[in-house]
Amino acid sequence: MTLYQVNVRNPQERETIIANAAKESSETYMLYEYQNRRSDLPVVRLDSNLPIYRMSNFRTCTAQLRHIYEREVAVDFFSAGQENESAQDAQHRILVEFAITGRTGSIVPIMSQLEGEEQREPLLITSRGVVVNGNRRLAAMRELLLRDSSRFRHFSHVDCAVLPESITPEEILEIEVRLQMRAETRLPYGWIEESIAIREMLRAGKRPAYVADLMKKRPKEVVTAERALTEADIFLKEWVRAPNRYEIIEGAQQAFGDLAKAVEGVEGEILEVKRRFAWALISAEAKQLDGRLYGYNFSFENKTDEVIAALSDRLSIDLTAEPLHEKSNEEIDGIDIDFDDDLDLETSLENLIEAFDDPDPVRRETITSELIEVCKSIRELSRQENVGNQALNAISGANTKLMSADLSKASPETYDAIRAQLTAVKSRTTVLESALLRYTTGVSRTGEIIND
Repeated sequence: MTLYQVNVRNPQERETIIANAAKESSETYMLYEYQNRRSDLPVVRLDSNLPIYRMSNFRTCTAQLRHIYEREVAVDFFSAGQENESAQDAQHRILVEFAITGRTGSIVPIMSQLEGEEQREPLLITSRGVVVNGNRRLAAMRELLLRDSSRFRHFSHVDCAVLPESITPEEILEIEVRLQMRAETRLPYGWIEESIAIREMLRAGKRPAYVADLMKKRPKEVVTAERALTEADIFLKEWVRAPNRYEIIEGAQQAFGDLAKAVEGVEGEILEVKRRFAWALISAEAKQLDGRLYGYNFSFENKTDEVIAALSDRLSIDLTAEPLHEKSNEEIDGIDIDFDDDLDLETSLENLIEAFDDPDPVRRETITSELIEVCKSIRELSRQENVGNQALNAISGANTKLMSADLSKASPETYDAIRAQLTAVKSRTTVLESALLRYTTGVSRTGEIIND
């Protein structure tokens, strides 16, 4: 439970206080993340109650969505609540939670750091006091001050570096990315928050290569992240029926990334089937899967057709498309046309898709279980095939390597070792030929036992 309550002062009042403090400041802070060049920003010392939290903070976006869902508040509660005390209070609670727990066990929480030290570097704020970088630190300092006003009295005021008044929302977004989302950041963003930031920049017209440079990623990774988020949105809306409930899929980054790659360029019914195979597997409990989810990806990657055939057979789902004409003979424009009764009917995946979309939870659980069993069977068959080909693959590989051996380039000091290896190869070849003769005796070319 938090103690601090945000008191939002008039934006013009904040702006005047900050402007006057900046004029009197003799201290500057070097920032290289604004417009990708060095900027010397004035440092001001402000009452810690003055700044306000930035609502379009990607680190907290999924927590904001969860708050909206759980508290049943307006969808724009945060986005329209920059100057709203209720929204600021809610944001404070979210930030304090991050400051206390962090995201990983190896990261020392900000709250713990600040309990033993003073402010290390200034907060980064706009000319109106909106915190661009340092939201968690501000929340932690405010909370600590209320918990022990004597011990933490140094947090009654905070140092802030003030960005130019002309800065744009797009530039603020880039500063957040440069400062917080690079690989070396001590407290990484979740994959969803990072993907949301990528999507926003791409929609703003930034090229994938530009975004990749900002985030120290490859352009392909940026594109995949945006497409994985799109697949996640479709999953939450159409399968879970809970749009924006990103906390449900925080641990499914690889699954949605793999799905995004698998459906690239795929259209129509096969696209929908691939998605539903992935959705069912992502939703399955870990105890239902024999190993990691990754081991079932072939169902929506390279073996979708095989899974469709086996699953539809197990579920007795008819994949035959409806005939184009109900009658064998029709009159079109006064002409009698005889449709061949033996005309091959096309395949349709509509019935299979409808089976997955059945809202009955029992039916959905059943089809998911059947899908898992089909995947296990196909995987086991594939494993057996691989085992059956191991000997041939090993011998073929050895032969290929021997064919590439060029004695003319061998060093004289290796001749004795080469001779010893060739002797061992001949000995092993003799053993294998004898074993092969035993295995093939009495077996026909088709593999059937020949009766004497």
